[in-house]
This record gives sequence, C-alpha cells and structure tokens, in this order.
Amino acid sequence: MSVPKTIKENVARAKAYGLRKDYLRSLYALSISLEELAESQIFGREKFEIGILVDEVFRQLLAMDELKNILPRGLKYSRGNEKKLALVLRKIHDTIKNAIEKAAVDKMRKQKNQIDKYILTGQKYLEAKDSKAAKKYFRRITEAFPEEHGLLQDVGGRFVKAGFPSDGIEFLERAIAQTPSDSRPYISLLLAWETLAEQDKALSVIKDIVRRFGANESIYVRQSKLFLGKRMYAESYDAAAAALKLNPLSREGKKISDRLGPKIFGRGYKPGSTSGDIKSAKAKAANGGGSKAGSIDLNLGGGSSAPKKAAKKPAAKRPASSKAIKLDF
Repeated sequence: MSVPKTIKENVARAKAYGLRKDYLRSLYALSISLEELAESQIFGREKFEIGILVDEVFRQLLAMDELKNILPRGLKYSRGNEKKLALVLRKIHDTIKNAIEKAAVDKMRKQKNQIDKYILTGQKYLEAKDSKAAKKYFRRITEAFPEEHGLLQDVGGRFVKAGFPSDGIEFLERAIAQTPSDSRPYISLLLAWETLAEQDKALSVIKDIVRRFGANESIYVRQSKLFLGKRMYAESYDAAAAALKLNPLSREGKKISDRLGPKIFGRGYKPGSTSGDIKSAKAKAANGGGSKAGSIDLNLGGGSSAPKKAAKKPAAKRPASSKAIKLDF
C-alpha cells in the first residue's frame, strides 16, 4: 500500500469517527495521519488533496461542543506544520483520555462504596432476622445499579443462607434472566427450592443446570434425593447410579443405590448399573439360548433332544360299591 493511500485512509477514519461523535478516536487517527504526512516525501497534487481532507476534519473537530473549551483557540491546519500539529493533537487526546479514565474510576469507586454501604446494612437486618427491612435496602441498591455484575446473585444468596429462601428467589430469578451463562444463581435457586421442599421446581432447576452447564456428582445426588422424596424410586436409583459412574467413591450415591437397588431389581441388582442396564441384562438372560432354566436334557442316544412327555399312569379304578344285605331275624 502506498504512503498517500495510507494517509488518506487515516484521514477518512478520523472523519468517520468525528461523524459518530467519537472525538477521542478522531483526534488519534488525525494525529497519526499528520505524523505520516510530515515524514513522507509527498509533493504536488497528492499533498494538496490530503491537505484539503485534513482541513475538513479540523473544522469538524472545532465544531464539536465537547472540544470547544478544550482545543486551543485559533487551532487550524497549515501546511508545513504537520509534525507540530500532530504533537498538539496527541497531547490533547492523552489529556482527555486520562481525564475520562479518572472520572470513570472515581465514579466506579463511589458506586462501589454506595453498594457496600447498603449491602452491609441489609446484612445486619438479615442477621437480626428482619427480612422485611433487609429487603428494603437490597431492593433499593439492586434497582439503583441493575447492571452491577453479580449483585443480584449476591443478594439472593444472602437471603437463602439466612433462612429466607422465598425472599431470595426474586433476586436469583432476575440474576438468571440478566446473565444466563453464570451458574452461581442457578445453584442458589436450587438450594432455595430444596429448602422450601418444592421438589418439582428444584428438579426443573436441575434440568436447566444440566442443559446449560452439564452435570456433576453433586447435582446427580441432589436429583436422586429429590426423586426419592417424590417416591419416584426408579428415577432416584438412576440418578444415584449416574453419580457413581462419575465418582465410584460417592458415598451418597452408593448409599441410595444400595438402598433402592435390591428392592427394585431383586437378585438382578448390580451396584452402579442403571435400571436400563439391569432390564437389558435380564432380557438377554431370558432370551438366551437353549432349554429353559431348570430343565435337564438326559437324551444321550441321539435323535431329538426335545424332552419326552411323561407317560400318564392309568387312572385307578374305583372299587365297586358293596351291596347292602338285609338281614331279617
């Protein structure tokens, strides 16, 4: 790419940023183009065309309300002063950037202090078991800073840990809606529904967790306990078996599996196998070849191996009834 073309592209970029009111990027792009123009060996018509473009961007910047009190009075483009103008623009850019960053840091610090103040006050009320007053402070701060990352999840989790799961659900559901990719509010919401003995809602949360983040031993064990509470024994057993497959040393998974397996499957129970595995094994055993279980083939002389039917014994004849003899004396 030729030098004149590169300079023109930087000037065009500065102009585009200016039209979007992005004066910081506009200043930076214009300073780069002036540096390149000062160091280049461009003369004649090309330099004249570039000068017209640069002058147009200067006029655009000077017309911005944000820069009227910042740019030096009388600042304008003049040929031969490109290097000096580039340094002035770069200095203005750095000054504004630093001021914006400082203001942003100060604003963030002030916001964090305010959040901490309300969170600590709300936590004091929670510790005093006054959930109504705590909710007042927590709702005020979450509504004031709805985009604060992790705030809704933190507030909801505090309610659940303090023994007020029903109050925490509102904040946890909002946290999930705001950031579906964060697993923490799902776990707190699951604990809230478990505490309230809402098994169906807790199982629904587990379904969402598995779909979004995958399952682990802990999730399967909790799912197994929830199914057990609903007396869905086969589902409870399968969840416990899944936990054992992920971690063969899972105490909770083994405890539930050993408790339910023999009762559901009897002698066909094999620790760690799912109900599908056990049913499949039973079906194979039932269809597996040859004679029926318990039958013994004693045919050693060849011929048909089909067991012969036992000959029926002739029915015993009933004794004839004795004739009654009437004796007259």
